[in-house]
Amino acid sequence: MLDIDPDLAGPLDDSQIEAARASSQAVVLDVRGTGWDPDPIREAATAGWLGLYVVEGLLIRVVSVGRRTACELFGPGDVFRPWDADGEYEPLAISLGWRVARPVQLAVMDTRFAQNIARWPTIISSLMQRVATRARSLALAQAIAQIPRADTRLLVTFWLLAERWGRVGPNGITITLPLTHETLAMMICVQRPTVTLALGRLSDAGLLSRPSRDCWVLTHKAVDYLHEDENVDPDDHHASRDGRSTSP
Repeated sequence: MLDIDPDLAGPLDDSQIEAARASSQAVVLDVRGTGWDPDPIREAATAGWLGLYVVEGLLIRVVSVGRRTACELFGPGDVFRPWDADGEYEPLAISLGWRVARPVQLAVMDTRFAQNIARWPTIISSLMQRVATRARSLALAQAIAQIPRADTRLLVTFWLLAERWGRVGPNGITITLPLTHETLAMMICVQRPTVTLALGRLSDAGLLSRPSRDCWVLTHKAVDYLHEDENVDPDDHHASRDGRSTSP
């Protein structure tokens, strides 16, 4: 695991790294196809398992409540525990599913792995930090969903995606992710046609382009635009100026 993700070692010095590397070996599962069924891993998991670590690829966790659907992306470095998160919600009409956007490899941090790294608390702390980071990202996604305009929600969402998956280039920040209009709609909590219209507005404004199927470019103009607070939530700023409240 330390070869895959050297940052997990934290402050370990050179004299400790080799021993920690030998202790951090994990079984890796390949996930192919378009969907993933976590039932086999859920049935195998015991109380001593730490979780699953995404080595490579992209998983999308889809949650539906009635006819409304949201999703969460899992990429390299993320840690999650599907045997904890996926339960029964009766009588609520809630369903959970997993999509494979890119072929995935998952490292299984089972009881043996947990026992082997027990002498290296800095590794455990680093793994827990990954879980905490994902929790903060979910809270941030909830805040973004409160922004009234769908095009602004999309722009802010792409900015956050750029921080993790972006690459700076001459035209802006390139984000290479297989995101369909449907996936984007689930991410910002709107309907698919709304995303299509919002993407068109962003493109016409020169803020976001899509040179190819899985390639998005957040332009330099978009970065400058997002630095102005009033552009992120214009309705709220209008309300604060004239003293009236607004609603989406």
